[in-house]
Amino acid sequence: MEAAFVLHRWPFQDSSLLVELLTKEHGRYRVVAKGARRPKSQWRAILQPFTPLYVVTQGRHELQTLKHAEGRESAYPLQGNALYSGFYVNELIQRLTSNYQPVEGLFDDYQSALTALAARRPIEPVLREFEWRLLCHLGHAFDWFADSEGDPIAADQHYRFIAEQGFMPIGDALPGCYSGKTLEALGQFELNDPQLLNSMKQIMRHALAPYLGDKPLRSRELFAQLKRKD
Repeated sequence: MEAAFVLHRWPFQDSSLLVELLTKEHGRYRVVAKGARRPKSQWRAILQPFTPLYVVTQGRHELQTLKHAEGRESAYPLQGNALYSGFYVNELIQRLTSNYQPVEGLFDDYQSALTALAARRPIEPVLREFEWRLLCHLGHAFDWFADSEGDPIAADQHYRFIAEQGFMPIGDALPGCYSGKTLEALGQFELNDPQLLNSMKQIMRHALAPYLGDKPLRSRELFAQLKRKD
C-alpha cells in the first residue's frame, strides 16, 4: 500500500469514479474506482479530497484500477476559505506535475499545507509558501538574493520581476517594481506585513504563469465567486 490523497474525482461509466491521486512514491496518476458510486460502496465515503489514504492499484497501462483504499487518518476539516485554498493547491499540482512523475518532498509539503489550513493559520502565507516550494521541487526556482545578471540584490536598488529570469535591476521606483529591501525580506519569508504579503502574491503569480498557461484556474474563479457573495 502507498500513501495517497485524492486531488480530484469524476463520475465514470454507470457506477464508478475516475480518481486523480497524489501518491508519495509514484507522484500523480489516475485510477478507476469500480462501483465507488454505488450507495453501499466501501469507497464512497473515503475517496474524497483532503482524506489521507492508503491505496493499492493494479494495471499495465497508464490508467490503473483501484484495488484497495483505506483511510490512514481522519480527513482534514477544511471549511470556507481554507477549503477553497485546498482546492487551489490541488489544482496547482494537477496543472504543474506530470503523470507518474515522483517529486521528492512534494507529498510532505502538500500534507504540511493541509495541516496548516486545517489549523486555521493565515491562509495567504500558507499558499505563498506552498507555491514557492512547488516551484523549487519542479526546478523553476529563482534567486531572491541575486539579480538576473548575477549581482547581489542591493537594498537601495529597485527591480522588476521577469518570469523564468528573476529580478532585473531598473533605475527608478516604477509601478510593479520592488525595492531590494523588500526582496531581502521576501527571500526570508517575512510575510507578516500586508504590503510584503501582497508583493509576494504578485511575484508568485507572475512566476507560475508560464507553467500554468492561458487556461484560467478553476479554483481561483470559485474563490472569486465566494468573495462576491460575501
